[in-house]
Amino acid sequence: MSNYGAENPYYGGGGGGFVSGGSPYGSQGSQDGAKKNRSNQTLRPVTIKQILEADQAHPSADFTIDGQEVGSILVVGSVRNSNNSATKVSYEVGDGTGYIDVNQWLDTADDEGGKMDGISQDKYVSILGSIKVFGGKRQISATHIRPITNHDEVFNHLLKAVYVSMTVRYPNGVPNDGGARGAGGAVANDYSAGTTNGADSSAWAGLPPLQRKIMEIVAADDTDEGIHVATVTRQMGNVNVDEVTNAIEKLMDDGQLYPTHDEFHVKAVY
Repeated sequence: MSNYGAENPYYGGGGGGFVSGGSPYGSQGSQDGAKKNRSNQTLRPVTIKQILEADQAHPSADFTIDGQEVGSILVVGSVRNSNNSATKVSYEVGDGTGYIDVNQWLDTADDEGGKMDGISQDKYVSILGSIKVFGGKRQISATHIRPITNHDEVFNHLLKAVYVSMTVRYPNGVPNDGGARGAGGAVANDYSAGTTNGADSSAWAGLPPLQRKIMEIVAADDTDEGIHVATVTRQMGNVNVDEVTNAIEKLMDDGQLYPTHDEFHVKAVY
């Protein structure tokens, strides 16, 4: 999973997307105009909820997410419905945060079969495109849609979307619940320093520090549906997204965590 950014062609080999280290919009010393231009030319992983809640100053303005303009976007979701016509293929796609219509225009009448190859209802797909408005409704105009064969990619995409959002919103590090920051403006990641929200960590004393911290965060949530993995990632501060992903999957494999009503919500076994 840690190689997802390099393996996924939509991330451009990891060099042109948001998954490389540091801020996705360059150094803090960059001029606003340069950052604005770069953000609009960079592929950004997003959730459907982010698309539906994106800001638009006026009908002809670019969409912005977290205050930054977005051009090309990458979305991962499951196909609910599909509809074909002579000029386009349309899908309704959901990702656990919302639903949206996706349109992929056909070059020729013979192009339909190739565009839909491997794509069917309830299958997960990766969509590269841009946000458009048709009939007053936000949709995705897709340039490429491909089926997902490794379900880890679904989980990984969600975490990357959260990571990018947090990096844009908090370029100096995500503040913890108390608003304090670690040295140099970064969030302190002392996994062994106490428990989260009073959760008892004695049951996980034998786990590695990263896994133990995740268990503390998950156990502190007492809702029936469990805690969203995006919330776990956010509370982990500056920890690498792939490290959190691998740790959560390891805990699930070991029977420490289990998914609830969807793959994005988890609860502790005890």
